[in-house]
Amino acid sequence: MSNWLTWTKVALVIAFIIHSVLTYIAFIDWGYAGYFPPFMQSNTTQIFSDLVIALSLLHIWIFFDLKRRKLSLWWWPVIALSTAALGSFPAMVYLMFWPGPAGPADEEGSA
Repeated sequence: MSNWLTWTKVALVIAFIIHSVLTYIAFIDWGYAGYFPPFMQSNTTQIFSDLVIALSLLHIWIFFDLKRRKLSLWWWPVIALSTAALGSFPAMVYLMFWPGPAGPADEEGSA
């Protein structure tokens, strides 16, 4: 594993921990009802649409990554549906366990 990938995973674990703590605090303060007023003001609508676009692009990438690695595609709907229920946590977990890019050089061995 390259240094870049190692440091990326460390940063992702730190972001996951911080996001988990912030999510827990928000849930304690607001409960489930606090998660569903995204259309009350224009700024919350913009943030919601930005998150939907970003996660949609990530899920498209995950789909093609699974295909390229010749892994079972049943993981894709599992990750997508769990994202609808749990937010960005499933996608972050996928990236934390992602082994890195697998291209033709990885499959044939490096020369």
